[in-house]
Amino acid sequence: MARVIIVSNRLPVSVKKQDGKLVFSQSTGGVATGLASYANNPNNRWIGWPGIASDELTPNEKREISRELARHNCLPVFLTKKQIDDFYNGYSNSILWPLFHNLPVQGKKHREQWWQGYRKVNKLFSDAVLKVAQNNSRIWVHDYQLLLVPELLRSANPAANIGFFSHIPFPRPKVFTKLPEAKKLITGMLGARLVGFHTTGYVNNFLDTCEELDIGTAGNGQILLGNRIIRITDMPMGIDYQKYAESGKSAAVRAAVLKYKLRYRGQKVIVAVDRLDPSKGLVERLEAYREFLQNNQRMLRGKVVLSMVAAPSRTDIAVYKKLKIRLDELVAEINAEFGTRRWQPIDYMNVSLPFEEVSALLQIADVAFIAPMRDGMNLVAKEYVASRRKNGVLILSETAGAAQELSNALLVNPAHRASVVDALEKSLTMPKRELKKRFTAMQEQLSANTVQNWAGTFMKTLQQPVPGTQVIRTPSLTTARAAKIKNNYKVTSKRLLLLDYDGTLMPHTEHYSHAAPPKKLLHLLESLSNDEKNEVVLISGRSKGDLQEWFGNANINLIAEHGALIKSAGHKTWHETVQSGRRWKKTVLPILQTYTDLTPNASIEEKQYSLVWHYRQSPAFAAQKNLQILHRVLRPLTRQFGLELFNGSKILEIKDPGINKGNAVRRWLRREHDFVLVIGDDFTDEDMFAAVPASATTIKVGRGRTIASYRAANSEEIIDLLTQLK
Repeated sequence: MARVIIVSNRLPVSVKKQDGKLVFSQSTGGVATGLASYANNPNNRWIGWPGIASDELTPNEKREISRELARHNCLPVFLTKKQIDDFYNGYSNSILWPLFHNLPVQGKKHREQWWQGYRKVNKLFSDAVLKVAQNNSRIWVHDYQLLLVPELLRSANPAANIGFFSHIPFPRPKVFTKLPEAKKLITGMLGARLVGFHTTGYVNNFLDTCEELDIGTAGNGQILLGNRIIRITDMPMGIDYQKYAESGKSAAVRAAVLKYKLRYRGQKVIVAVDRLDPSKGLVERLEAYREFLQNNQRMLRGKVVLSMVAAPSRTDIAVYKKLKIRLDELVAEINAEFGTRRWQPIDYMNVSLPFEEVSALLQIADVAFIAPMRDGMNLVAKEYVASRRKNGVLILSETAGAAQELSNALLVNPAHRASVVDALEKSLTMPKRELKKRFTAMQEQLSANTVQNWAGTFMKTLQQPVPGTQVIRTPSLTTARAAKIKNNYKVTSKRLLLLDYDGTLMPHTEHYSHAAPPKKLLHLLESLSNDEKNEVVLISGRSKGDLQEWFGNANINLIAEHGALIKSAGHKTWHETVQSGRRWKKTVLPILQTYTDLTPNASIEEKQYSLVWHYRQSPAFAAQKNLQILHRVLRPLTRQFGLELFNGSKILEIKDPGINKGNAVRRWLRREHDFVLVIGDDFTDEDMFAAVPASATTIKVGRGRTIASYRAANSEEIIDLLTQLK
C-alpha cells in the first residue's frame, strides 16, 4: 500500500521539559483526530516540529525525542529559537495570519528577515519529507506555515502525488496581492495536485488571486499551469461527532458538568471558548455583551452569565500580549459596572482547559457565543452542536467558515454590534419549537460530515486522476478591448444585443426570487432599446412571470425559460416556441421535494417547461451529497421522458433538451446585422455563442470553459461596457 506522509507545523505528539525531564503529550485537536487512522499505520509518517527549540536540547535528548516519536510514526523537524521566531512568530503569525484574517500586519520592518527564515524552514520540512517519501507516496501538506513545501517537493520529484489543505481563510486578491511574496506563495501552493479549502468563498478568492497575479489559467475548480491541471476544491472540515455526542458518558465530564451547574445555578449560561487571538473578536464580543446587559439590566441581573474561555496563544507576540491586557481590563470594567456582591456577569478564564472541562461547558450552555471577526472554520461551533443533548442556540459569525454549513445558527455580522446584540436578545427568547427545528437540522448536518469523512474524502480525491480537460485561455475584457467594442458599435447601424440576465446583468443573489433589476439597470436597458439602430433581446432561464413583471413595459424582446417562451418588443402576448409535454413533472416533483426536505435552505422553482432545484443557500456538504443522489435517481427518468439534467450556478434544472437559447435567438439571426453582441455567464449561453456568426462579439462572464471571444470578471464589467455603448 502507498505510504501516506502527513506534513504539518506541529506533530500530534508534543514535547516539553519539566524539571529538566522530557515530557510527551498527545494532541486531541481536530486534524490529529481526523488523521488518526493514517497516523496509526506503521507504514505512514507524520512530519512536523515537536514543540521545543533545539537550542534547549542535548544530542542525547534529540535522540530520545526521535525514538519516542518513532513509536507514533512521527519524524521531528528540529528548529532553533531564531528559526521559531522568524518562521513561526514572525512571518507565519505576524504577516500571514493577520493578512489572511483581514487584520493589520505586524512588524513590517522585519518582513525580509522573517521571509528568509520562512523559506529556510519550509526547505527543512521539504527535505525531511524527501528522505522518507517513496515513489508512490501520497503527501498531504497542511496550512499557512508551509505554503512553499508543495512546490519544493515537486521540484525535487515532479511525479510526486501532493495535496495541500488550508485551514484558515483565503483573502480577496486586493488583500493578498499587497504581499511582496504573493506570487511565490501561490506558486508554492500550486506545487500540489489538489488544493483544498473549507468553503467555496475561499476557493473563489484563491482562483481570483491566481488570475490577478497571472499565474496559470483559472477554470471551474481548477488551474491550468503549464502542462499540469491542479484541482482546487472546498472540503469543509468536520469534527469527531461521536466523541462529543457521547462525552457525557465519561465520569470526568459528568463531574465537570456538576461543578459548572453548581457554579452557574439559576442562570442562563452563555459560553464562548476560543484561543486568545485578535481574529476571534473577543473585545468586540465583550462590548456587544455589555450593550446587551445595558439594554436589559432589570431582566438580566443575576440571571445570566457569560462563561468566557480565552486560551493563551502565541504569548511571545506583542499584539497578543496587548490583547490579553485589554481583555483583563474590559472584563473587570463590565463586572464592576453590572455585577453585585453575589453575581458577576462574566466568568473569565484565561487558561487552556482540558477536553473534559470544555465538553462540560458546552453541554450546560444555553447559548454558544461564537463570533470571530474571521475564522477559517471554527470547530467549537460544531462541537457545541454535537455536545448538547437538549436544544440550544448557536450564535455564529457569518464570517466563520462553519456558517456555510450551520445556516440554522443565529448568524451575525461581528463588525456590526447591533447585529450581535440582537442575536443575544433573541437567543434567550427563542420559542422552543424554533429551537428544536434549528438545532436538530444542525445536528443532522454535522453527524453526516465528520472529520473522519473529511480526511477520507481528501485522500480519495488525491488518488483520483486530475481531470484532463483542455483549458483554452480566453482573453480578458480589458479597457482596451472594451474600447474596441465601443468603436465597432459606434460605426454600425444595424445592431443586435443578446443579453443574459442572472450572473450577467445582475449578480447571483442568495435566493432566486430576490433578483429584481435596480432602476439604474432598467434605465440602461431602456436607453439601449430606444436607440432605433438597436434590437435588444433579453434571454433568460427565468419564468415568463418574472420577466413580465420586471421588463414587460420596456421596449425589449424577452425570451423566458431558456427559449421556451418569447415576447417581442411592443407586444403583450407570449408565444411558445415548442410543444413539449409536461406530464413528467408529476413523477419528478415528489423526488425533488424529498431531497429539498433533506437539504437545509434548498428550494424548488416550478416553471412552465422545467423544474429547478436551488441550493445556493444550502450547506455545501449536504447540497453536494444530495445533488449527487438526485443525479443518480433522476437519470433513468430523464431517459424515459426524453429530458436532460443541467447543472447551473447552484442549481439543477430538468428540462427538454430541445429548448435552448441557441435555437431561440435564430429568428433574430435571420435578419441582417452589422454588429452582434452576445453576453452570458453559464453553460446555457454557450448555445448562443455557438449560434451567432464568427464576426459576433461574444463575452463570457466569470470562470469556466467557453467558446466566447472575451471573458469578463463579473456583471459590473458588463454594466460598465453597456453604459459606454448607450
